[in-house]
Amino acid sequence: MPKNYRPHVTIESVLSLYMKRKIDDTDLILLKVLGDAVCCNEDQLRRYLSSKISRSSVSKRLDKFRRYGLVERWKVRIKSEDEDEARKPPAPFVLGIAGYKLLKHYYNDEFFMDPNRWDHLGISAVQRYVAMNEIRCRLIEAKAAKAWKWNPSLTFYKNIRNPMGAAEIRTPRGNINFIMERLQMSQDFVGFMKSKLHQWTKVFEKQQNLLLDDMHELLPTVIISASTLSMGETLHTNVMLDTFPFNVWVTVEEDMESDGLENSFYRPEGKELKRIKLDFLSGSS
Repeated sequence: MPKNYRPHVTIESVLSLYMKRKIDDTDLILLKVLGDAVCCNEDQLRRYLSSKISRSSVSKRLDKFRRYGLVERWKVRIKSEDEDEARKPPAPFVLGIAGYKLLKHYYNDEFFMDPNRWDHLGISAVQRYVAMNEIRCRLIEAKAAKAWKWNPSLTFYKNIRNPMGAAEIRTPRGNINFIMERLQMSQDFVGFMKSKLHQWTKVFEKQQNLLLDDMHELLPTVIISASTLSMGETLHTNVMLDTFPFNVWVTVEEDMESDGLENSFYRPEGKELKRIKLDFLSGSS
């Protein structure tokens, strides 16, 4: 916990922070961006807000937020055989109880993650949201994302498992919907993805589309995010991603970090995943 930790846990005490100007309108913008992102790391927050708040100011405000319980920070380390070389990636942040109460007071019709749910969701959910926010952030930086929605429901099919996210994407040939999911090594990712794809296939066969609530009716492309190419290849070998009635592409986190988002995509062809380049995601097309 931070020094001078004095969390605010009632709506009256949280509102007093704003009324007494201990937090200002810029603080509210930062909190709203974090709430909309669900869980993202400090670097992603800085990039989301680069046109409005300096990087150093974002860090200072987050430190202040932690003292009041407006946000919570997860401590993350990537282990290695040499403990001295263990990496410390940018810390993930989520709304604290005070931040949640404040945002729900001002934006009560919008979804924000209840901080109590993280005890159940755990580190795997933190990893999934941070990974997906990296794609979301890069889509915004490339000016390719016109809209984004977390966990959108399939229209008329409320009992079908939702995708993790969806984005309306600008392309030279018109807008399309990216319907997005994230694989986790810690789960049976083959069974997890196979089940979702077969459910979505049944919907597609009836609609000739995958319609999503609060999203425009556009042609869908399912985007599966994997940390490594080998994960994507394992999925394709077991599920045959080119046999579904809609496009299914894989985006690889390692390639995104080294070569950019536009060079991280693979399309299934026969038994292989073939790398493709999406120039419209480079931000220069």
